[in-house]
Amino acid sequence: MKVSISWLKELIDLKVPVEKLIKLLPLRTIGLKSTDENFFELDMKGYNRADLLSMRGVAREVSAIADSPASFKPVNFEFKTQRLCEIPVEIESKELAPVYCLVKIENLKVKPSSPEWIKKLTDSGIRSINNVADITNLAMIEFGQPMHAFDAEKVKGKIKVKTARKDEQITTLDGKIRNLNEKDLLITDEAGPIGIAGIMGEKMSEISSSTTTILLEAAIFKPIPIRKSAQRLGLHSESSKRFQHGLTKTNLLQALSSAIKMYEALGGKLTAITLKGNLADEVKTIKLTQQKVNSLIGIAISSKQIESFLTALGFKLTSRSSDGNAVWDVAVPYWRLDIEIEEDLIEEVARMYGYEKIPAKTLDTNIPDHTQNPLFGLLDALKKALVMQGLTEVETYSYYSTQVIKNLKLKVENLIRVANPISAETEYLRNNLWPNLLEVAAKNIRNNIKDIAIFEIGKVYAPRKENLPKENYHLSIALSNGTDNPIQELNQIYKAVLKHLQGEEVQLHSEVEQKEQNETKYFHPTRFKSLGKADWMAEIHPRFVNKFGVDQRVSVLEIDIEATMPQ
Repeated sequence: MKVSISWLKELIDLKVPVEKLIKLLPLRTIGLKSTDENFFELDMKGYNRADLLSMRGVAREVSAIADSPASFKPVNFEFKTQRLCEIPVEIESKELAPVYCLVKIENLKVKPSSPEWIKKLTDSGIRSINNVADITNLAMIEFGQPMHAFDAEKVKGKIKVKTARKDEQITTLDGKIRNLNEKDLLITDEAGPIGIAGIMGEKMSEISSSTTTILLEAAIFKPIPIRKSAQRLGLHSESSKRFQHGLTKTNLLQALSSAIKMYEALGGKLTAITLKGNLADEVKTIKLTQQKVNSLIGIAISSKQIESFLTALGFKLTSRSSDGNAVWDVAVPYWRLDIEIEEDLIEEVARMYGYEKIPAKTLDTNIPDHTQNPLFGLLDALKKALVMQGLTEVETYSYYSTQVIKNLKLKVENLIRVANPISAETEYLRNNLWPNLLEVAAKNIRNNIKDIAIFEIGKVYAPRKENLPKENYHLSIALSNGTDNPIQELNQIYKAVLKHLQGEEVQLHSEVEQKEQNETKYFHPTRFKSLGKADWMAEIHPRFVNKFGVDQRVSVLEIDIEATMPQ
């Protein structure tokens, strides 16, 4: 999520310098991927914070952690009471589409957007199209609710929300023909599909320069089917990202109301409206005790501090007692879909207090006796040897990101899928380390760091017939030195590591033999060396490196460490 700094300042009265805020965010909220004079980008990987996929959500968070009052107010949905025509809409499965809203707006004129709108979109990483289409993206970014505008003249008859037929096809806005199956949810008219629900619209119904009337869609679709369809079709849009994390009905009505008013400001007229489903968010209430807070965090936090932290974040507390161990009923704000249990509330208190302020304490129990494991000695010796060769250790996630899966065209059916992933970025466990190192190397190269020499030692996961996956420690090295043949330096590093380890009780494969043909598509056809068994070093094929946005040659090495140990 790219956060426009100027837009953020419209939503809150920021009381701290932007530079201080950027340092504070990783301590109190979430890490950053990148910063710029116009925006900062939140690192959403591994976080189930749907509220931070909207400007208002980020503004609420910044308001709390930077003690800066919000300047925006809730938007009331005023259109339910108006006497307007209904648009015919049929929902085939209310489970897959619990809320579906459609409004008709006439008298529009398509023009370029204002410079103010274009800057907001550009700072948010979205391209401006025209004033009519841009409103859907502006509302999505501000409220976190995706919307889609159809050219009403191109929609034939009743709108239906239904699952696709086997082998049904649709030409999406990017001009590509997509093959669908019975698990894909569609928006259709009487002539056929006009959009893949929650992902992308159909080409023929898009807004054009001649559009004067639109059908504006705002809906809530079941997250898991949207994520699966986006993954299978290779369509990871800004809309699908938000549907996958979860949406709220309150935000939907606020975003829809805001969009209608923006269209009215352009001269448009609301002439019809259809609202399907229960439009009220359920209020969650969780019991919280001061004793549990202090027990889990490990320090004494006063009841006033607990109330202050949670109130700043939008929670409403009703006190149950005040006998030295305060107890509250905590009402969770509608936008915090990630808060489910008491421990979630305690985590909120801890981060607002500041993890860095929590002192270290000596254990009040005996430390268990250390059991010597030869594997740990090998890992430690390896790390020291690699650092001696000038390499930098990195730690990546145990998952493949959606970008890695897409760029390398990995077959997800060969990977282990997490049963209940917290996001699309944590769905598939890695079965090798090198793809994640390639992603890290490419990110550094894009940031003008041209000499890359990194390594990781960590677990990989392979499917097997039993319920639990097979876990092995691997070593991977990624090297990119700006030359046309970085595998030469990688080979020298590998030999130096072997030499360094000769005095250790470590056995790494030392016989290196050149393969004439590389059997895998990911590597350079003649720059591949077997290191015995299933271990290897290779230069990654340029066409795959290019997909990560760089053209510098990258070599990698992958070794199954446990397979090298004496049996």
